[in-house]
Amino acid sequence: MLRDLRYWTARRPLRVPEGRQHILHSSSARMTILAFTGTDVLVALLIDAKLPPAGRAVHILWVVFSLTLSLGICAMTARAPHLLDDNSLHLRTGPFRALTLPLAAVSKVSVAHRYIPGHGLRRVPDSAEEVACSVGGATHLVIELRQPVLVRVRKGEPVLAKRVCLAADEPSQATRLISQSINRDAQS
Repeated sequence: MLRDLRYWTARRPLRVPEGRQHILHSSSARMTILAFTGTDVLVALLIDAKLPPAGRAVHILWVVFSLTLSLGICAMTARAPHLLDDNSLHLRTGPFRALTLPLAAVSKVSVAHRYIPGHGLRRVPDSAEEVACSVGGATHLVIELRQPVLVRVRKGEPVLAKRVCLAADEPSQATRLISQSINRDAQS
């Protein structure tokens, strides 16, 4: 997390392994975290002015820890995009798990904006064969699978998934990239 935070704050270019394309995700979750972090800093300054000198050191340590954690999660999601190569689609959610789908198992992808409560790799409520892979509750794409894939979710029993909902900053571009890779894989 600290390495990602250092690279993110230094605006170091994202390194994507050769032969892979990246799909950015979770910018809305990062913006929400950054907004709350900004208000936390303002509140911390007000609280710090009211604390006795002996309590300020502990308070400053807490604020630094809180800022590092909040900004670190933003950095981890920004520097861990979904990755697409000739054989697989690697879906990542920063610190909240990842899922690799073989392209041979993917039948189609479509834009579908949804809200699925929770974060990370999780089961979709009221669906026995659907999982979500996103940092926040918002998802933008649905991937239909030719055959079910066993998915180990963060909480509970594994799910035999036929659909995967995921987040993407540019859903139409992500759909186009994944569809092109599916078609290439089918032609091979």
